[in-house]
Amino acid sequence: MANYIRYFNQNATRSQPLDEDLIKRLAYLEDMGITAHVISGGQPGIDEGGARTGSVRHDHGHSMDADFYMGDRKLDWNNPDDLPIFQKIVSQGKAAGITGIGGADDYMGAGRLHMGMGTPSRWGAGGKSDNAPAWLAAAYDGTKYDPVADVIAAGPAKPTSSPTSDNPLFAMIQGKSTETPKPEEPKSQNGVLVDAYNRLTGSNVQVPKTIPDNVPIFGGAETAKVMKGIGGLGDLGKAMSAETESLNRQASQAAARAQAGRNSQPVELTFIDYAAERRKKKGALGGLGGYFV
Repeated sequence: MANYIRYFNQNATRSQPLDEDLIKRLAYLEDMGITAHVISGGQPGIDEGGARTGSVRHDHGHSMDADFYMGDRKLDWNNPDDLPIFQKIVSQGKAAGITGIGGADDYMGAGRLHMGMGTPSRWGAGGKSDNAPAWLAAAYDGTKYDPVADVIAAGPAKPTSSPTSDNPLFAMIQGKSTETPKPEEPKSQNGVLVDAYNRLTGSNVQVPKTIPDNVPIFGGAETAKVMKGIGGLGDLGKAMSAETESLNRQASQAAARAQAGRNSQPVELTFIDYAAERRKKKGALGGLGGYFV
């Protein structure tokens, strides 16, 4: 049995317990520190036999008539300090999908509410909506049905406490022992360009972790290591190009100085790509992203 529900309807005509769905929807009472004392609960359906009374709202425990307590103190909406609490009970109940709520001093007495399922409505004396107290009507009418709260309310009921689960240390240990570590998501091998391509085209291209065996030279190698190696070759190529440019610039400056001193015929300069010569000497292995080693 949920901690926030207590039954005092054993001798009532509607002596049955509440439906599990309604109990789940009332779970917010526990968060408020409130306990509902059920005075009238479920009853058999029409033509099912057994004692019953009134409308079908209470059939099979789909509604309750209850008083509300904080600790040992019964709440009363005529108490200015308690009225906001009742407004919250009504509004959160409607948000959780509780569709029928009624209450008034001249209906079932101060502090007692009908709450349950059935045709959406709020009411007061005589079961008439026009007789609903102003605070109840405002709380009910001013709250929209919340499908998210409804889904949560329809989920598993909160566990019933036990002598061991009431112990904070036990709860902490139990919580840790039942935690299941989340599986680590596989790391994507895609670079920025591949991810950008996927976003622009709506594709789902994925670079494999390992290069297929049928790829020459690199087959079976890890993609990340190969890409790192190619990046290193790119850095080498940049360094060699920078060195070639520096040597050619020095030769050009020297030739210009010599020409200015002689004032003779123009000198034809031939710039040597030292990087290319080095690559030729090393065998000129190509195909690695446009670089040679």
